[in-house]
Order: sequence, then structure tokens, then C-alpha cells
Amino acid sequence: MTKSTITKSWIGGLAVFAAGIIVAVVGVFLMLAYGGTFTQVPGNSNYDFTPTLTGFFWTTIGLMVAGGVIALIGGLVQLVAWVGAMINSYALPEKTWFLVLLLGGLLSFVFAPIGFAVMVAYVVAAPDGTPYRQAQVPAAGPRPSPFVPTA
Repeated sequence: MTKSTITKSWIGGLAVFAAGIIVAVVGVFLMLAYGGTFTQVPGNSNYDFTPTLTGFFWTTIGLMVAGGVIALIGGLVQLVAWVGAMINSYALPEKTWFLVLLLGGLLSFVFAPIGFAVMVAYVVAAPDGTPYRQAQVPAAGPRPSPFVPTA
């Protein structure tokens, strides 16, 4: 993958991820606002939510599930872009960008903003590794002519 393809796919995955989160949050807020009732628990200040099992409630559940699936797809596209960025940066003569992407991506499993910051840094500042890849061409050698007389 070239750096431009990695950049486009990562930004696209980010947009799809954000759209999925927004759809899921809208589903949650609609369910809590119109899909049931809140009753106060006797003796303290807590509330219980009791859903009304109508079509609207199940529509909000569907919105939450669809938003989660959309966000998952966006996250997978971002993961593919990260792996592509590591492969692209591995082709560079200097392996610093590869190590930054590898460590930042692994640390993002603990603290997600690290992975986001590393990919933003890659998109903004990293060189493209495509020119450094060696072309896989077959070795050119002398070919015998099919019209050579045999004794």
C-alpha cells in the first residue's frame, strides 16, 4: 500500500467509526428518553429504568446494534491501515517509523489516544516507503534460441 492509500483508508475508517458511535449514542438517548420510564427506588435517590417493550424500544435497540457494527467496521479499517503503515514503513532504510508505529499501536490497546496520535504523526510526517521496495523482476539471462540446429 502506498502512503496515500493508507492515509485515505485510515481517515475513512475514522469517519466510519465516528458515525457508528454517533448512531449508537443516538439510539441510547432515544431509548432513555422515550423507550421506558424512570421510577425512584424507595429509600434513596437512585432510579430504575423500566423499558416499555414497544416497537420504538426495539428500534432503538436496533440503532444501538447497527451503530456498534458500523463502529466495528470502521475500527477494522483503521487496523488494516495501521498494519499497512507498518509494512510501508518497514521498507524504509531507517526503521524508526516502523518502531514508532509498532510500539504506539501496541500501547494503544492500553491507552487508545496513543495509537491515534501515532497514526496522525504518520499521516502528517512519515515518508512513503514505496520507492524503497525492490521490484520483483525475474533475472534476465541469455535465452537459447528455439531455432538453433541440433547436431
